Amino acid sequence: MSYLVDQMVNTLSNKVLRLERANSDRDYSGGGWYEEIKYAIYLYSDFSAVYLKESFRSVSGGGLYAPSESSQKDTGRWNVSEEYGRIYLELIFDDNSRQKLETENLGTGIQKLGDQIWNRYLIS
Repeated sequence: MSYLVDQMVNTLSNKVLRLERANSDRDYSGGGWYEEIKYAIYLYSDFSAVYLKESFRSVSGGGLYAPSESSQKDTGRWNVSEEYGRIYLELIFDDNSRQKLETENLGTGIQKLGDQIWNRYLIS
């Protein structure tokens, strides 16, 4: 392993990466929709990984309100690799699907993953 890979493994090991997004829209009649999505990637020191996605959506209009919630949990392994001077986080899930995202440590508690900025916390 290269120094950069070792450094990123140390940065990500025993951490959880979190990203939250919320969107909403209202129309002139008072109807509208709201959506909140939360992502978490747990990266354990034994290179096991847990990916969680939780979403909440609601639509309202004409006196009706329709909320829905869903969650997804995938388990697998994680690793860090280097290609052409760029560092990647690779997630290999138990169903053999994979995700490989360029990653960068942007400072204390901040991690770039793909084109998104995630928060990074110690797993407690």
